[in-house]
Amino acid sequence: MLDLPALGQMNIGLLLLEYIIFLELLLATLHGQVLSLIQTVLQVLNSNFQVLLHPLQYHQLRSGSEPGQTQASSWCSEGLCSM
Repeated sequence: MLDLPALGQMNIGLLLLEYIIFLELLLATLHGQVLSLIQTVLQVLNSNFQVLLHPLQYHQLRSGSEPGQTQASSWCSEGLCSM
């Protein structure tokens, strides 16, 4: 008689191989989805940070001039424009 694996053992081996392939594909899909979610969250946080930082940048620009005086552009402050 030949020493062939039993039919049930072959089916279990093929089924196990199919499950492993399925899990690898599922893991790759989930990995891509998680990275996409992280990218979206970082973009939202970047936008919120820029919105919160804008008043500080505006205040810094305005604090360099005298009260009630608007700042001139750099080329105008060098005497290149006529007043």
